[in-house]
Amino acid sequence: MKSTNLKRPYINIINEKGAIIGNGSNQGWFSSSPWFNVSGQGCGIISSLDACYYIEGKRIISKAQYEFGINDFAKIIVFTKLFMHEFFFKKFAIGITPNQICRFMNKRLKGQYKVSYNGRFGHADLLEKIESQLNNDLPVIWSLYRPRKKITLYTFKSVTREYIPTTSTNSHYVNAIAVIHDAAPNHPTMIKISSWGKIYYIDFDEYLKYTEGSIISAVCSNIFLIKKLQ
Repeated sequence: MKSTNLKRPYINIINEKGAIIGNGSNQGWFSSSPWFNVSGQGCGIISSLDACYYIEGKRIISKAQYEFGINDFAKIIVFTKLFMHEFFFKKFAIGITPNQICRFMNKRLKGQYKVSYNGRFGHADLLEKIESQLNNDLPVIWSLYRPRKKITLYTFKSVTREYIPTTSTNSHYVNAIAVIHDAAPNHPTMIKISSWGKIYYIDFDEYLKYTEGSIISAVCSNIFLIKKLQ
């Protein structure tokens, strides 16, 4: 088994008593009011904040700090509330777009890094780009989208060394924090991710099948490229 990892431990979130409550933040902590419906549509905000905090070297973050971070995002991206509003009996929302995430992160990181979206380049060398970014100690924001289709998220059972299907998702941003090759006989390449304050895994071959044949997914299901500027 071979893995490509971030060089530092990933961030942890603490509550008001100092206890760790998440590996990365959880959008479900923030109810629809007054947090612009972060619990329903805020995965893009959460992923971008997680990435920024890690890059800034802030490994232990309080839940209250995330509340300030959410407000900062809304101040920089002025139509945040509109894009997160759920229309037609909560059946439709535009959601946070890759362009908005890039604008926020480039502003937040103050010209020290350049953040761009890989969508127009498809998936041909996506795994290599993920590993290259991790090798540079930069987490990878990963958009997962396919019309009318979901992708499985796994958890790892250390006793039996099995990957167990746990849940599924679509129209969701996660943060990739490691790539594991030869992970298991039935899962040759697993991507370790942080989502909803927990650690999950995505089978990369299943991801390619999830996006296969979809021009929309080639663009909308992709990664953000973060480059440190000299």
